[in-house]
Amino acid sequence: MTQVAVIDPRDITITPVFKIIEVENVHASEKAGHAVMETKEVVEVRFAGSRNYSPVFPSDAQYRKEGNRSITYAERWSDQYRDFKQGNPQEAMGTPLEMLRPYGVTPELVSLCRAMKIYSIESLHALEGQGLKSLGMNANRLKDAARAFMSERLSSSAALSEVEQLRARIAELEASSVQVPASEPTPDEQKEALAVADKAFAEMSDDDIKSEIAELAGSRPRGTPSRETLENSLRELREAKAA
Repeated sequence: MTQVAVIDPRDITITPVFKIIEVENVHASEKAGHAVMETKEVVEVRFAGSRNYSPVFPSDAQYRKEGNRSITYAERWSDQYRDFKQGNPQEAMGTPLEMLRPYGVTPELVSLCRAMKIYSIESLHALEGQGLKSLGMNANRLKDAARAFMSERLSSSAALSEVEQLRARIAELEASSVQVPASEPTPDEQKEALAVADKAFAEMSDDDIKSEIAELAGSRPRGTPSRETLENSLRELREAKAA
């Protein structure tokens, strides 16, 4: 499904599906005395949580006007239309529902979401009202899982930003006192140093590590970075100070 990208919240609960269908040309049929079928490019517009409502429009029909310019449905969803024309799979925007497995969402619940035209975590997270009720007794469970995923993603993004700031600070420290070591450490020396450092970290709580990072870098890590991220950050800061 999708890469990480900025998603228009107005469209996240809408999934367009372009396809070719056969329709009868009534006027031509009356004139010929038999059914005259024609192929048409159309887009089926699926709304998350809507059981039966999926309107179909011609791809070249007007979606809206901007001044004197007509915007068609094909132009509104140009990426999906381009995939359709190139014979590529048409995919919904957002993060695959399978990413909710660690949050207790089973394959059966993923299938339920898709049956209700919910194709992404972002779409599930944005679902409210009747759309959410369409999930029945599983609505709260699925909504909570999506909420937890989105919350953790925001925390991870904040932590990543903090790590990048720490690395920039380390780079500044290194640039202020550049020293070339007399010789490169051997692999055994590297392993021994890492083992000693890891042992020291093992005796420290997360809060101890954050406090030392604050002392060395000038600010505490934000969000909820992992233990590995905290240890790596502190290790880099210590090395920069010792250089």
